[in-house]
Amino acid sequence: SSRTPRPKKTFFLLVTMTPSSALFLLKLVLLAPVHYAFLPSISNFQLPKQSAAASSSSRTPRCQTQILFSTADTARSDGIISPSPQLANQFLAKYQESLQEGHKWAKEFGFSDDDDGSQSSSPEGSFFAIFRAIQKMDSAVESGEKLLGLNGTPFYVPAKLLAGEEGHEKNAFSNYFHFGNLALALEEDFLDAQRGSTDNRKGWQVAAVSQPTGSSFNEARMTLPQVQSALEKGTVIFNNIGAHIPHLAGPTLACTDALSLPGALNMYVTAKGMRTSAPPHTDRQDVLVVQMEGAKRWRVFSPPTDGKVKPTADPFARGKGDDSLPLHVLLEEKEGRLGTELLMDVVTREGDVLFIPAGFPHTTDTVEESVGDESDQSIDTDYDNSIHLTFNVDTHVWDLDYLSVRSVALKRNRIEDVLMGPSETNRYTGKVNQLPDDLRADLMDALPLAFLENEASSENESFFAGVAERVKELCAAVNDATNSETVQMSPDSFKEAIERIRAYGTTILDIHRDMYLAAIEEGRLRKAEAAMTAHLKPDASVVMTPERMQRLSLFRVRPFFEQIDTSKKDLERWCLSGATTPPLSSTTSSPSSNNSQLDPNWHFTSPLKVGDEVEADLGGAFFEAKVSQIVGNTYNVVFFDGDRADGLKRDQIKLLNPPVVEEFDTTGLTSKEIKKLKKKMEKKKRK
Repeated sequence: SSRTPRPKKTFFLLVTMTPSSALFLLKLVLLAPVHYAFLPSISNFQLPKQSAAASSSSRTPRCQTQILFSTADTARSDGIISPSPQLANQFLAKYQESLQEGHKWAKEFGFSDDDDGSQSSSPEGSFFAIFRAIQKMDSAVESGEKLLGLNGTPFYVPAKLLAGEEGHEKNAFSNYFHFGNLALALEEDFLDAQRGSTDNRKGWQVAAVSQPTGSSFNEARMTLPQVQSALEKGTVIFNNIGAHIPHLAGPTLACTDALSLPGALNMYVTAKGMRTSAPPHTDRQDVLVVQMEGAKRWRVFSPPTDGKVKPTADPFARGKGDDSLPLHVLLEEKEGRLGTELLMDVVTREGDVLFIPAGFPHTTDTVEESVGDESDQSIDTDYDNSIHLTFNVDTHVWDLDYLSVRSVALKRNRIEDVLMGPSETNRYTGKVNQLPDDLRADLMDALPLAFLENEASSENESFFAGVAERVKELCAAVNDATNSETVQMSPDSFKEAIERIRAYGTTILDIHRDMYLAAIEEGRLRKAEAAMTAHLKPDASVVMTPERMQRLSLFRVRPFFEQIDTSKKDLERWCLSGATTPPLSSTTSSPSSNNSQLDPNWHFTSPLKVGDEVEADLGGAFFEAKVSQIVGNTYNVVFFDGDRADGLKRDQIKLLNPPVVEEFDTTGLTSKEIKKLKKKMEKKKRK
């Protein structure tokens, strides 16, 4: 993608192919003008040779490859790849415009100490500039196109263009974090990671990289050899790593401050030669990817259009857990049952940036490459692993979208939500997916990224009034689309919900900032300790003293997640407390009389069964999940994004829906007798 342009040419090297492969190649040739419009300059990208027996395999780690095709530069001459090159160019302009602000931010937090007044910035300052550019684009996209969400626009910008805006030969992100940094972090701290599945026909599943082998510290923590072993089988995923590795806390704080939004950072490490490093899936977050080391191929598709056929599928968690987005079906494009379109096929290299909106399916691989053109010195193929950072724009995770504000307002006013059944807890599934496509996308659209930045003052009154009016319009549109007679809420009801969501979001934002600042401070303390002892044992490994052990991220991060969980519970309590004068209507919900018989603490005491919708403890905070297995007195769960947690105790799981309280005494009855009695009572009710 950052290669030197050369004369355009296209050549094909025939290989032994299955009939389906031959058909795909023929289609590629016939549709070349269409498909190549979005292709990057790929350096002899290679696909694995398959036999009939191997064609059903989902991956070929470190596969032996043959050249199938090579294409010269068919994208824009400047290297930008996007369905909207104009929007990508706006991003570059906003990035350049934000560099000075990023430099000032970096100096304020001690990442940069130059006093020459230049506009050159530390890497952390450049990370700030990248996210400030995203926020500015969300506020004013000149082309009228959307950047975020289901109506958003993906784009790719090569490292050389970012370096050009900075005035350097290499951009600030190049070599910021590499495998050596990861090895050091594993030695210095107590990290956790998952390994992703590699079957591109099934939903993305994850499993723990390591399990404790004993009760001591060294036996419990994950090691570098365990990570290297896991890399032979799939991508190693470090979730929320910006809160754990001090070196990555700076960029994550930059993301949080520049967007004025609770930000998060995941890191993905994949061995070279992995045919599927991440099966096709969608994310709940709009994500910005920065390639740190090696290379990775990305294929990005438009959102699936099968929501009306499969309304139970969360559009922001497709291809995860039990849901699947088979690659071969995605590649059928508009003619297939998913109705998707291949928007981008791009290889990211060191320093490159890729933006993917929430709900857009994407899949990755690291199939080996060969240097087909020795004169092109700009492409480095001498690497063992691909490492990229994924920064999450977490609007949907923290209820900062129009659908969430509507839900909060309805719940607060005790009005039944026509889009959700009594037992449904995920607002992104169910009847909402059967609404007209434009209405569904607008409902799920994020609130303006300046929502938490603007103070609730008279100066910003028109801003918040505009948000309230938009929520009111969407509520009316839902009523029209569903032919419902839901009680009309007053403007004050929408205003109240928006103010409460803003207060909640601001609290979550402050907790995230404090968490990243604590990690940054820990990193500086470690450097100071290392400098003081360097003359004693220059090559000595890290000594884990009891005092230092207490400062590990395992213990440092947990209190912040506990604060987050408390804030989530406070919001839920506020919603359920109801308005002072709830509207009276047939659609006004009232608690079931059966619930009065429940244990007041039924969320954490009622028996669980497989399939129950719950919130489960993930590092101190509770997130949506389903019970997948019960093993003795412990429970295994699958989170909304496909992540898993095993061996949880009952007090680590919150049941979301109250269990049905039996209306008759079942003492002494067998399960068969209870079943019969229930059937009799149901017949009586029907009569």
